[in-house]
Amino acid sequence: MAGPLPPKARTALEKSLSSGDPAPARPVHDLLLKHRAVPGAALFRLAMLEAGTGGFAAADRLLSAAARRQPGDPQILVNHAQVRLALDDPDGAYRLLSPLPAQVRANPAVLRLTGDTALSSDRLEEAVAAYDRLAGQGAGGDPAVLTNHGTALRRLGRFEAAVGKLVRAVESGAGSEAVVGLAGLYGQLDQHDRAVGLLTDHLARHPLDSVLWRQMAASHRAAGDGTRARAAVERAVLAAPGQASALTLIAEIAENAADLDRAERWARRALAVAPDTAAAALVRAAVARRRGDPEAALALVDAWLARSPAGVRHLLLFERARSLEAARRTDAAFAAFTDANDQQMATARPRRDPARALAQLAALTDLHRAGPPVGEGDAGSDLLFVVGFPRSGTTLLDQVLDAHSRIEVIEERPLIAAMIADLALSGHHYPSDLPRLQPREIEELREHYRSRLARHTSRTGTRYTVDKMPLNMAHVALIRRVFPGARFILALRHPCDVVLSCFMQNFGLNDWMAAFATLDGAAALYRATFAAWESYVAAVETPAIAVRYEDVVADLEREARRITGFLDLPFEPGMLAFHDHARGRGVLATPSAAQVTQPIYRTALARWRRYASVMTLIAEGLSAEIQRYGYAEEET
Repeated sequence: MAGPLPPKARTALEKSLSSGDPAPARPVHDLLLKHRAVPGAALFRLAMLEAGTGGFAAADRLLSAAARRQPGDPQILVNHAQVRLALDDPDGAYRLLSPLPAQVRANPAVLRLTGDTALSSDRLEEAVAAYDRLAGQGAGGDPAVLTNHGTALRRLGRFEAAVGKLVRAVESGAGSEAVVGLAGLYGQLDQHDRAVGLLTDHLARHPLDSVLWRQMAASHRAAGDGTRARAAVERAVLAAPGQASALTLIAEIAENAADLDRAERWARRALAVAPDTAAAALVRAAVARRRGDPEAALALVDAWLARSPAGVRHLLLFERARSLEAARRTDAAFAAFTDANDQQMATARPRRDPARALAQLAALTDLHRAGPPVGEGDAGSDLLFVVGFPRSGTTLLDQVLDAHSRIEVIEERPLIAAMIADLALSGHHYPSDLPRLQPREIEELREHYRSRLARHTSRTGTRYTVDKMPLNMAHVALIRRVFPGARFILALRHPCDVVLSCFMQNFGLNDWMAAFATLDGAAALYRATFAAWESYVAAVETPAIAVRYEDVVADLEREARRITGFLDLPFEPGMLAFHDHARGRGVLATPSAAQVTQPIYRTALARWRRYASVMTLIAEGLSAEIQRYGYAEEET
């Protein structure tokens, strides 16, 4: 718009700029944005006044107009990026910072903004680089910067460096975000006692901090302590009665423990407090499905799919798929599982690559074929490893075993993964350096493993402690190098059922679990994992027994007696009431928690046949494994 600015608009603008109050100019914003007579500097100053009062949307419009008048102005770009970040548009903020000249980007304030913007937009390497440069300038010690630096490192899997940053943040007086981040990181490292100790210390000083209580509940839940998890989340609710996240966590814990009435009640309370709480709606849908009403579950999920953010969309899609399958709507269920996996992979940060898992399995197979070394003596004769491909019935087995008075099962803890991390920290390459481990190094690995294991054991008088982590079957060479006296139970299930079930499961993504996003990927990982196991047991005599899921379902007592015979233990009738025992264990750290709180059921048998249209080619690719494990005869 050409010509002079109308007097009324000019007066309103001057009044706002002179008084520092953006309100007088608001009625004429549209005119100011369009009129060429208004300089970019005036629009910039007015935008800063709006941003200072929280008017970020108005500031965004004003800064866009100022930038059109003064293209490339660093001050406008930097402040506009801050406004876009405040508007929860980190990608837009990142684009504004990209054209800045190098000398401007090196400014400490701009480096900090760059790091925060990159972190919020999942550009984690760039975030770490910016924070590293900030630290190199001596400006990286701010508690908030340390918190964000540690968060970026944690999300990249650089855990040791992340611990250092987050510990410094906490010691520097950072708020709950840093404490929660550090406690969560300790949990990832299977150091739940350190997480609980940290939270206990801070809660002693801040007993009404509901965020800390929620993390305490999550830490106890991750450790499998349902009783303490429930107590902590109830404290979170007392500290902040209107906080939907705490109410939802109570509902999730109850649903996990099969207390469906309690789960429904608390999910409804969460939604009454905050109607946009998708996680609470998911609990309600799961409860409906588990009560035998998949159509009600579908109605709940479908109502939410249209309005939920991308970060939770895949969770809704997985629940929708499970409900469709429960309703026997096979084609629609498969399409929904495909959508759920695609959505999860599309939003995964950092990106996951199954090729890295397959490369490690190939290296393990080559090592086994060359004749893997085995430790000497009977170290680990009290250890029993329940292994197998995920969704092969390992959770059912561990509940049956844990119901025995002389056996204690540790649920899916990354104890062997921590051992592999110990090797990396000591400069070893896994698995190629296994033959070169020295006795002193092996003893250190034993001590570290025992120390971590002790955090999860609580029973006395047991003969065996069971480490149940299915894919530990790939690491049998490492286990027997360190614990040559250990025994193994290999859980088997029809390969097609296993592959299909993995595809249908909402696993937390890493390079291994990302293979399950497609049927072909799941089948490839299945073949590679069993190739690694078979190459080991062919090279080295291994104290192991194979137990098929189908046989357990057909005759639980017969299989329980066979297992106790292998373990030189007497059979106990309580093993047959495993589902009652499972309910008493609190939170189960496994995707199969819902199933094992029920008696033996047969609905999962030969499920793959209902999906024959997509599983026929998968079955052909798995024909060797189907033959090897005795399933071919059952198909004739």
